[in-house]
Amino acid sequence: MAQGFNVLDHLDYLRLRVLRAALWFVAAVVVAYFALTGRVMAYLIRGEGGLTGLVFLSPAEAFFSRLKLAFALGLVLALPFIAYQAWALFAPGLDGKRRRAVLLLIPGAYLLFVGGCLFAFFVVLPLALRFFLSFGGEGLEQEISVGNYVDFLIRFVLPFGFLFELPVAVLVLARAGILSPRAMARNRKYAVFAIFVVAALLTPPDAFSQLMLAAPLLVLYEISIVLARIAAPGTAKGGGGTGG
Repeated sequence: MAQGFNVLDHLDYLRLRVLRAALWFVAAVVVAYFALTGRVMAYLIRGEGGLTGLVFLSPAEAFFSRLKLAFALGLVLALPFIAYQAWALFAPGLDGKRRRAVLLLIPGAYLLFVGGCLFAFFVVLPLALRFFLSFGGEGLEQEISVGNYVDFLIRFVLPFGFLFELPVAVLVLARAGILSPRAMARNRKYAVFAIFVVAALLTPPDAFSQLMLAAPLLVLYEISIVLARIAAPGTAKGGGGTGG
C-alpha cells in the first residue's frame, strides 16, 4: 500500500506542476493579446521586406490571427516559467549540485531562445520576404491574407529559437557523457554540412539568406565544443577531449 500511495503522491505532484505551467501560459497569452499583438501587427503592416499590406478574407480571420499570434508570443513569454515547473518536477530526484546546475541553465537557455527568435524576426524574415515577393510582377498583385502571413511568421520564427538552443543541448549531453567534445571536433565537417542543410530548409533558396542563418549556427557549434570540453566528465582530471 505504501508504494501505491507513493505513486499517487507523484501523480498529484505532476498534476500540480502541469497546472501551474498551464496557468502561466494562459496568463502570458492574455498579456500578449492585449499588450503585444497590436504592436506586432502594426509592425508587420509597415511593409518590412517589400510587404505592401495585409487583407482578411473572412469576418473572423483578423481576430483568430491575433489570437494565434498571442499564443505564439505567450509561449515565448511563459517559457522560463514552464521550464522552471519542469525543473521542479525532476529536482527531487537530483542531488543538490546537479539541481543548482540545471536551474542555472534556464536563464541562458531562455536568452538563446529569445535571441534566435529576434534574429529570425528582424534579420532573416525581411530577407525571406524580399526573396519570395520578388517573384511577383506584372499580372501578379500582392494580396496576402493576415491569417496566412501569421502562420508563415510563426512557423518561420519559432524554429530559429529552438535551433539556438544548440549550446544548451550539447552542454547537457556532454555532462551526461553521451556526447564527447573530441567527437564533435573530429566530426566538424559533418556538422557544417548539416548546418547548411538546415539553413537551406529554413530559409529562401538563395546563398545570402542561408549564410545569414548558417553563420550564427556555426559560431554556436564552436561555442558548444568549448562548453562540452568544460562539462564533459573527467576533463578537469585528464584534460583530454581536445581533439581536432
